[in-house]
Amino acid sequence: MRTDDAIGMLAARRLADDDRFPQGIEVIEGGTLGLDLLHAVHGISHLLVMDAVDSGVAPGTVTQFSGDELAGLPTSKSVHLLGFADLMDVLRLMGASPIEVVLLGVQPDSTDWGTELTPAIATAQTDLVEAAFRQITQWGEEIRAFSALASLSLAAL
Repeated sequence: MRTDDAIGMLAARRLADDDRFPQGIEVIEGGTLGLDLLHAVHGISHLLVMDAVDSGVAPGTVTQFSGDELAGLPTSKSVHLLGFADLMDVLRLMGASPIEVVLLGVQPDSTDWGTELTPAIATAQTDLVEAAFRQITQWGEEIRAFSALASLSLAAL
């Protein structure tokens, strides 16, 4: 309903429908649910979030935020980040924070009322999906490397 703000939801659907999408990963369409997502993300190891984020760059630009960059991201930059920040805080207080959280944001062109992405954001959807695949692949390689090290350590005992 807010034009380019739908980019995360639409990209998540494309990601899940892609043949390259690995098994064992869950796609959750969070929308504006905020704290209602607590049970869905409790206990996960890695969280990839895709959303429209006003980072002051050219419309359609994909940006990545993680670690301290996420903590310093003003909540006014996204319609959903206040709920997202609250969700992350509650998980932290519960001792259930993901090992790593990455936010892939697309600079919106418009968040006025409407049901269609603007042309620049529609084009950026492919870039966002590819950035998500790169992140998922990187995490997969890190997890496999950690598993190999853990196996090696156990074998050495």
